[in-house]
Amino acid sequence: MFIILATAFLDILWIGILIPVLPDIIVHFWVNESWNPYSQWIYSIGMFLGGLVFWRLSDKFGRKNLLSVTTAINLIWYSILWLSLSTNIISNEIWILFIIFLIARFISGLGWAGLGVAQAYISDISTKETKTKNMGMIGAAFGFAFLVWPAIGGVLSRWGIEYVILWCIAAIFINLILIITVLKEPQKHIQEMHSDHVPFHFSKTIITLFIISFGWTLAFSSVQSGSWQFYKDVFHFSANQIWYTLSLVWLIAIIYQGWLIKYVRKYLPEIQMIRVSLLLMSISILLFALNRNTYFIFFIISIFPIAMGTFQPAINSIIAEKAWKEVGKIMWYNTSVISIAGIIGPFLVWTLYAFSYSLPFIVSSGVAFILFLIGLFFLKK
Repeated sequence: MFIILATAFLDILWIGILIPVLPDIIVHFWVNESWNPYSQWIYSIGMFLGGLVFWRLSDKFGRKNLLSVTTAINLIWYSILWLSLSTNIISNEIWILFIIFLIARFISGLGWAGLGVAQAYISDISTKETKTKNMGMIGAAFGFAFLVWPAIGGVLSRWGIEYVILWCIAAIFINLILIITVLKEPQKHIQEMHSDHVPFHFSKTIITLFIISFGWTLAFSSVQSGSWQFYKDVFHFSANQIWYTLSLVWLIAIIYQGWLIKYVRKYLPEIQMIRVSLLLMSISILLFALNRNTYFIFFIISIFPIAMGTFQPAINSIIAEKAWKEVGKIMWYNTSVISIAGIIGPFLVWTLYAFSYSLPFIVSSGVAFILFLIGLFFLKK
């Protein structure tokens, strides 16, 4: 579990450390900051293709082997990025270096598939009773990463971006060595690889879960994409105040998913957890949209990580259980659905935000409530 959680922790290292300085990296290549969305788009393509290839291969060739490959890919992309930033720039070489940077971004997207393989590994080593709790540990690792990495990146950036990336290379290299030398293939998956193959068939439950995943990501896009600007425009928060607010959210996420989710699972089955989380999200986003009290906002945003921390482990646990031997492939299908919603969501949020600060959140609340009704009437065991 430690190595798997460390892998997940490092898989999102670039989000916490590099995303805040990504515009500076773009400018380093004498390119306009408007190229930043294109670098994100290239990353998304790599992420989609990486999931298509590696997650399904992990079903056939083993979780450990594919985790080694995806971690090595992450190591390669950071190394390419470091070399491109460390090279002395000459005017006639600038486009070559920028293209190398974009290639590195594509490779980083491929490496993101390691997160799905890690989830499949968690599924293999978990019982039905512990699966939701263990999936929650992945979420806790996420929360801890979002809390810690920006602070580490801020400290290391005093010596330059190249030094930050060099530190990332060292951390991922150690993780790769641990995967190769210490991590063992789950015994359950070894048995499945050598047993007769039973083709997976989509059931109504799986299709309903995919619809809910898509809608959840679409609804939560308002919080992910629009909340920062909302804090500035409505509550006039400074950058530091926004950071403290986000730190509160991730701290609650760590505590809830790391320690409390197992107690929730004792009293609620996964399907009930999904229904409760959808209702919580609908209510909290609506309150977020309508509230204008600065102090009450901290109570409202405290509900977000609880709703998210209840939803994600539960839905991943059910999907993994239904997928049986092909959990890697089905996890990829789910992530593909989430990726599509993740592309559409921010565009809709900013379109609605242009009409009213509260409108994207009100619409997201409505989407979450519709999903709650779908889960209530159509989601079956």
